[in-house]
Amino acid sequence: MSVTWLLLSVLSVTPLAGQDDSLLELRPQELLQELDHPDRWRWIPEQRMPPGNLFDRVLVTSFITPVVFFQGDVGAGGGAGITDLDFLNKRRSQFASIWTTYTSEGQRRFSLSWGKWLSHLDVPERGALQGDRDYMGFSVQHSKTLTSRFFGLGPETTLLDEASYSRKTSSVQFDVQKSFPLEGGDWVWNLTGTLQADELDSGKVTGALDVLAEYPQLFAAGDSFDALWVHAGLRHDTRDAQHLPYQGHSIGVSITAVPLVQDRNGGAIASLMASWIRPVTPLFHDGGDTTLNHPPIDSCAAYCSLSSTIGDVPFWALPTLGGDHFIRGTIRGRWRDRCAWATGAEWRPWILEDGFPLVWDLQVERAGLALFADAGAVAPEMGALFDSAIRSSVGVGLRATFERQALFRADIGWSDEGDTNLSISYGLPF
Repeated sequence: MSVTWLLLSVLSVTPLAGQDDSLLELRPQELLQELDHPDRWRWIPEQRMPPGNLFDRVLVTSFITPVVFFQGDVGAGGGAGITDLDFLNKRRSQFASIWTTYTSEGQRRFSLSWGKWLSHLDVPERGALQGDRDYMGFSVQHSKTLTSRFFGLGPETTLLDEASYSRKTSSVQFDVQKSFPLEGGDWVWNLTGTLQADELDSGKVTGALDVLAEYPQLFAAGDSFDALWVHAGLRHDTRDAQHLPYQGHSIGVSITAVPLVQDRNGGAIASLMASWIRPVTPLFHDGGDTTLNHPPIDSCAAYCSLSSTIGDVPFWALPTLGGDHFIRGTIRGRWRDRCAWATGAEWRPWILEDGFPLVWDLQVERAGLALFADAGAVAPEMGALFDSAIRSSVGVGLRATFERQALFRADIGWSDEGDTNLSISYGLPF
């Protein structure tokens, strides 16, 4: 559902197929030369920032999205989303959204969010330049999910161990990210604070075990969990973009801590993460015009990560493998324990350099493929992590962009235990 909302939101700011793309996408070199790290700024032309209220700008910078769906375990459902990519008409420096859904079986979601780009340069009557490293945001969310999965802890669990639980979460979150020492600089810090309340119940997955019955102690430790979560990170990041980079590296450390929790002891998860990306010779195009806002560039990328838990953390927050980021050949949360490592690589060639028309005279900017392989392991402690059974997956993905800040992907992977997983996501996995 969130992917549908993001897709339609992005379609609203995609240039019409009949417009002169060269005028829209040509980066203003004379302005970029005055900036530190000019490759890290995105250009938004005037045509994508029309005046008017939310309804005047529908299909350009605002979108109202009704949704109807059906899923066996959660029933029939529906809802709506409203997104405004130029909130308060601030030249695309602020954005806001509201989203709500409800199903016949009681699964529900509500979210209200606001964000502001802190690196923003307005160029009257021409457009705006936007740095993608510096931002702040605020959100309020409430959800009840009936089909969360848990397979047990450790590397030896099997698919037959699948159990489910329901999770109700309410949260208020504030986050900020800044680069230094210069605007758009190589060093980036981020800080997120979240007041969150979680309640668990029996799950609704047909044919699965019940976490409440199978793991009563873990269930009790993760139920009625009211806490302050704090995430802090620092990284050295030379990538040319945050959302869709083509070259550079990112090496950093982060910690997600629970310093305040009601009637329980706190804990934390410390992580190391590194990724590299390099441009490679294109096979299906000539590389395009490098002066454009988003030239077609084929690339290869790799990552590695390591996480370890300190103190008491609920089972649903422990490091995991599986899903749409790590070990994409199996379901989200397939392997879970107090420690985990993962590594992987991707080849990302663009196939259709110039995209194709979609609907309502709108067009996909570019389309391509990805071939990937992942590996990783989980263990109860660091000393056992590198002796633990290694899990792996391989797969292929489809990639499409509507602008450089808006990549969508559909990845299908196959795991070494015979599982298959399809994930549809916004943004790259690493």
